[in-house]
Amino acid sequence: MGAMNEFPSGKLERGKILAKTGLKVGKNYASYYAKRSLKGKDDGTARSQLNHQNASEVFKDFSRLRGTALKLAQSLSMDTGVLPEEFIEVMSEAQYRVPPMNRALVRAQIRRELGKAPEALFTSFDDVAIAAASIGQVHLARGRDGEQLAVKLQYPNVRETISSDLAMARVLFRPLFKGEDIDIYFTEIHDKLLEETDYGQEGQYMETFAALYGDDERVLMPQWFPALSSERVLTMSYIEGLHMSEFLATQPGQERVDHFGQLLWDFIHDQIDRRIYTFHADIHPGNFLFRNDGRLGILDYGCVKEFPRDFLNTCVRMLAAHVIDDEEVIRSCYYEVGILDRGKERQKYQRELYAFLREFGRFVLKPYTGDMFDFGDGGFRRELNEYIRASMQWRDIRVSKHFIFVNRLLFGLYAMLMQLKPRVATRRSREILLAAADIS
Repeated sequence: MGAMNEFPSGKLERGKILAKTGLKVGKNYASYYAKRSLKGKDDGTARSQLNHQNASEVFKDFSRLRGTALKLAQSLSMDTGVLPEEFIEVMSEAQYRVPPMNRALVRAQIRRELGKAPEALFTSFDDVAIAAASIGQVHLARGRDGEQLAVKLQYPNVRETISSDLAMARVLFRPLFKGEDIDIYFTEIHDKLLEETDYGQEGQYMETFAALYGDDERVLMPQWFPALSSERVLTMSYIEGLHMSEFLATQPGQERVDHFGQLLWDFIHDQIDRRIYTFHADIHPGNFLFRNDGRLGILDYGCVKEFPRDFLNTCVRMLAAHVIDDEEVIRSCYYEVGILDRGKERQKYQRELYAFLREFGRFVLKPYTGDMFDFGDGGFRRELNEYIRASMQWRDIRVSKHFIFVNRLLFGLYAMLMQLKPRVATRRSREILLAAADIS
């Protein structure tokens, strides 16, 4: 997809595009229901075509808008069970296929943010982006000392349009949502987007993780160059590697797939093992590189979640309790995080909710119950999707806002692994969970 000559950065202009998208989606729904009233019951084919058509309309316009709109699409595409399958299929392209800014705008952004033209800052600077994502795009450059750099450049006015974009998008997505917790998603995305538009903070997080994992030869993290960075420009060392879709396109053998699947699995559990309460919370294919030397490249530190210690400790205990099926600890943790209400424990709804969540939790933690788990098991994926869809009926659950990130970490990891299909050794991760929870 070629570069666009115009970048819609004004609130009015962006609002018009979102409004037109909403009208197109509404027209598609109206046509579907009109045909259904004439033809009778739908076998699912027409509804599937409707979902795919609407997703294509939304993706086309969101790709033009980039920023908040595209970040929303990217986020929701990773949440299995929230949106229709056809919508997730189309919107998952938001991880990779985004139109870049034109060269003149790139140069203007560099000069505005860093005070000089690219050639005055770098030995060389490629003004054609090598990657374009939701809120910024990446350019290759060469530093004064000859080092190869990646320069992430934020799209104009992303921060200024977050609230207005989300207000419009919320109306657009309402008919597509399966549950009634749309406000939770939009509040989360609003807060994290504000954080992700501060590239200075992302650079500091990058330094934090690089220091924490400096002794781990299995992973590779970029180095931040603060003198060549600002709130909207982030310069870091360039890391070579393939994104997951590119890696899978090379038709790697099972041994290679298992190797990288293990690295992904271990990266999350190492954070628990090291008692780190600040997690890389954006687990999706665009943020990881599969390298020829066998190391896992870890990118993008804009979405980092700092958990309150008591909360995360409770969540780890809850997961561990599901692994060993300790009913007393499971129930206690549900009360602590607010899933169950002690004052209503005798109500039928609470009893049924507990029974469902205990069963769901035991299934989700199934990979931990043996010494190996095959994420290529299609039956596991189908049953997981069924559980997630069933969970949508429990619409009155009120939990800590931090709990969303626990779900995002776990299900983001599962989504990647189910696409990669590795066989993962899980005995050590079970031991890590049990030790961190201090139960056995």
